Amino acid sequence: MIQLKGIKKIYTTGDIQVHALRGVDFHIKAGEFVSIMGPSGSGKSTTMNVLGCLDIPTEGEYLLDGVDVAKATAKELAKIRNRKIGFVFQGFNLLPRTTALENVELPMLYAGINAKERHQRAVEALESVGLGDRVYHRPKELSGGQQQRVAIARSLVCRPAIILADEPTGNLDSKASEEVMAIFQRLHREGNTIVLVTHEPDIAEYTQRIIRFRDGEIEKDEAVENSRVANAPLDREKGGAV
Repeated sequence: MIQLKGIKKIYTTGDIQVHALRGVDFHIKAGEFVSIMGPSGSGKSTTMNVLGCLDIPTEGEYLLDGVDVAKATAKELAKIRNRKIGFVFQGFNLLPRTTALENVELPMLYAGINAKERHQRAVEALESVGLGDRVYHRPKELSGGQQQRVAIARSLVCRPAIILADEPTGNLDSKASEEVMAIFQRLHREGNTIVLVTHEPDIAEYTQRIIRFRDGEIEKDEAVENSRVANAPLDREKGGAV
């Protein structure tokens, strides 16, 4: 599914070079739920940008479903992002003046999916995250946890190969965080491949495996022996936790 081989990323400003990644190697199999951790400046965010085709490595090989993404053109990268990757961000990144339904439909509009199918998929995705009765609400009418659930629904509608979540609980309280992690755990049980960046150890413990970064290198890559279980099942009719 995902294979990084000798990935290096160097940022150059004038005569100064910053080595953000120093030869990173790891493999993520289809259906895994992996968290990436590390202090500020460790390389975890740069790794997420490389995985999401938002940045290209200076050196090395990135294979996604057997395709060397590191050699792709800008046009090819955009196509890969839209077809193979679902993004969930800390700040939700929802359009404020559009409804939850319209926000979730947006990636499918770019993908050229017809209006009827866009509507059907978006409603189904919102129902799957417990927001079946919030489809016509705008972001300001939703709590932070509900906005993040809209973002998760949006990440699913193009049926991506992988879901990349960058600090998805960073702006949420503990209750909303558990609800969001309950959704990710269900998506994992359904066979989705999920990579999650977090600075919170308790959030990382909901995943199967933790890759820890420091100074642009992998410090430790270990399985989570007893993953936490998020006990916040969603009532799909009421759109909240039960």
